[in-house]
Amino acid sequence: MQTNYNATAKKGRLSLSINQHLLDRLEPYKQQVNFSAQAEQLLARMLEELENRTWVERNAEALAAHGMDISITGLAGAEFDRI
Repeated sequence: MQTNYNATAKKGRLSLSINQHLLDRLEPYKQQVNFSAQAEQLLARMLEELENRTWVERNAEALAAHGMDISITGLAGAEFDRI
């Protein structure tokens, strides 16, 4: 996974409340899994999805206008499409 954050930056602390049943089931694996690293990767993916969604919302009007332009004029190079 490509990271869009400084993976070597100083670590901060975060307090989480996790379902006890889930914690009990994870207990046998705590020596095999770096939970902090896994949480960091999950948060990075979540942040990327949120930022992408925000970008789409912010640019929705321009994207729709571009789509309309394409529907009216066609794609550039379409005249060379031989399929």
